[in-house]
Amino acid sequence: MREYKIILLIEGNILTIPVLPDKIEISSPGQNETETVLELGEILILKQIGLREISWSSFFPAHPAPYCDAKYQYEVPNSPTVMVQTIQDARERKKPIRLILIGTDLDINTAVGIESFDYDERGGEVGDIYYKLKLKEWKDYSPQKIILSNDPEQPAAVKEADRAGAPAAEKTHTVVRGDSLWAIAKQHYGNGSRYPEIYQANKDVIDARNRGTGNPKYTIYPGQVLRLP
Repeated sequence: MREYKIILLIEGNILTIPVLPDKIEISSPGQNETETVLELGEILILKQIGLREISWSSFFPAHPAPYCDAKYQYEVPNSPTVMVQTIQDARERKKPIRLILIGTDLDINTAVGIESFDYDERGGEVGDIYYKLKLKEWKDYSPQKIILSNDPEQPAAVKEADRAGAPAAEKTHTVVRGDSLWAIAKQHYGNGSRYPEIYQANKDVIDARNRGTGNPKYTIYPGQVLRLP
């Protein structure tokens, strides 16, 4: 049986949700329109689906407990205050984060924005912080640079090295503390959502290092040299 995990990647920080919620709500709104046509009456015009919304309620424990994620059963690597501050910092910097849901038939691995984050501390449970988190799917809308070729025999987008007839030198990135595949893709490509390309180009190295650790398959470590496709 696969282990269930909810992970937030926030600018290089890997936050594992310590206590799984009782329920995760996923909303996928539609933008369909209804019109009235003579003789036919009312018809439905199908439109592009809206952005997904994912929300849940749980709490950040101040002390280890057997019902927590494996990392929190013997120690608390991130205090409730640190968890709250990390999420709030991402909101203030207006940066998308990445949501990874592992262990269900509906695995999710997508960039999201934080729509709302409410939390409170309750009497009798000193240190624990209860929260409600709502995330919304994020799509990269930044402009993309394309180099056009005047040669009709060449593809529309070409590299300068290809024009000169020389193969492009292979680029690499040496992982440093705080790096994530999403952050590396954002740094080199200007688009963090291209991180699966880097993973596929280095799958053997990344999988070998993570084997048996229980960490998410996209986890990388300082000192690793990754090829950039």
